[in-house]
This record gives sequence, structure tokens and C-alpha cells, in this order.
Amino acid sequence: MCRRRKEPAMAIHIVTDSMACLPQGYAQEHGVTIVPLRVSLDGEYFRDGIDIANDEFYRRLVAGAKGGSTQPSPEEFASAYRAILDKDPAGDIVSLHVSSRLSGTLNAALTGRNQLDTVHVQLVDTWNAGLGIGFPVMRAVELAEAGALLWQVVAEAEALCQRTHTYFVLDSFTYIERGGRIGKAAAIAASILKIKPILTFTQGATDVEDRPRTKKVALEHLWAIIDKHVQKGIEYIGFQYGTNRDEVEGFQREFTSRYNLPSMLAQIEPVLGNQVGPDILGVIISEKKPQ
Repeated sequence: MCRRRKEPAMAIHIVTDSMACLPQGYAQEHGVTIVPLRVSLDGEYFRDGIDIANDEFYRRLVAGAKGGSTQPSPEEFASAYRAILDKDPAGDIVSLHVSSRLSGTLNAALTGRNQLDTVHVQLVDTWNAGLGIGFPVMRAVELAEAGALLWQVVAEAEALCQRTHTYFVLDSFTYIERGGRIGKAAAIAASILKIKPILTFTQGATDVEDRPRTKKVALEHLWAIIDKHVQKGIEYIGFQYGTNRDEVEGFQREFTSRYNLPSMLAQIEPVLGNQVGPDILGVIISEKKPQ
């Protein structure tokens, strides 16, 4: 007798923002609600991931268009939460977002939740961006689909945020200086000295992990960082690119050759790409939980 597989009750719903860089089709397959940020080119705004393709955005940015971005409004979050709770009044929402030290998105989500006066929305500050949001989102989805309790989903997602580390190497300081992530004097000094620093996020803010003098040395140092994490044990690892997919795919293939571990490749979406520029090699690592 063939038994019909019992589908898990999805009483916990996952919400995130477009900076999570989730794999194509993942949100639709798993019922994740994505609230888009907005990116601009010469004053014209587009919903991130909806109104403009990533490659088109980068093409226009490189051609000289002036980029900008803004977070979703509280009303957009309130609308997203309301749509979920109207369909499932007894359900709960876990809403995971870009670092509050990089964007006002989490604050907008908080205000939107308060507009509904509900206790059914739990907010998580990932202290990260890109797949540094995406990995905790994927963990939350996994737990919710397995029938975990609300507090377990929130606690496990927050714990993974603390074990997730982002490193990125830029070819140019032009874009990150424009976005105010580092000062103009620091950008000029780095350019003159031809420094290719490895940047990271410390407590949710952009920081410098290392200051190698050349791109070649920067990549050597990046491999040393990856090796340190692999020795501890990694749960997720992903590689991110802007317009330089071939370069980053080559780096990913080298990772597979060295460690024979699964990994993810994702393009950086326009809002983050506007801040760091089109030529970026990003590595996002979630360590395993200590035994």
C-alpha cells in the first residue's frame, strides 16, 4: 500500500529583503516573501530584483550612471506581513534582514510591524549582507518546514548569523567611497599605495580584515582565511560576483578542487553592487555549530 507523504504545516512564514541574494527560484519554491529595496540610476528608481535585471544595472553603472538606493517603506513591510497573516491568522513570521548598520531596512520592518500591532512577527538582524543574509534565511526555512517551534527557528537563525563571516576583495575603491563606506582620504591612500584590502563585516559594519599590497597576495591571504574556517568545519560557503563571473567561478572551481565541498555561486544584487562596485570577489562562510 502506497502512503501519501504528509506535507509539513507551514505555520512559520519567512520574510527577507532583496539583499539576501537567494538562489533563483528558491523563494518561490519555499514560500519566502521578499520585500525589495530600491536601487536608482541617475535618479530613476527600480525595485531590486523586479524592475531591472542585474546585468542591465551593472552595464549602466559601469557606463557612468550615478547609482543610489533606498530601503523599503514601513508600509511595504506592513502590507507584506498583513498579506501573510490574513491568510494564516494563527501563523507566525520570522523576518530576517540586512545589517542595521548598513541599511535602514530593519528599522522600516520594525515600524511596519508596529503599525499592525501584532506579536506574530519576529525580527532578526543578520549583521550581514548578500549570502550572509541568505544562509540564515535558508536555515530558518529548513527548520520551519521541519515543524520546529518559533523560538527554535529564531534562535537557530540568530546563532547562524553569529557564525557567518563575509570577506570581499575589490578591484576599485571608487564605489565604496561614493557610498560613504570608507572615507575619501582612505580611498585615495589605498589607491596610491595600490593596496587591495580584504574587507569584512565586524558587528554589522564594514571593516578591514587584511591589507595586502596586490590582488595576487590578497587572494593568497583569502585562501588562508578559507582554510582556517574549513579546519573548524563549515556549514555553508558561497562565492559572489558582480560582473566578473568568470573570475569568481574559477575561484569556486579551485575551492572544489582543494576541499571537495559543496558551495554556492550568486551574483550580488544591484543595491549591494552599487555600494561595492561591479568587480568584487566575495566569500561568505557559515561555520558549523561547536560540539
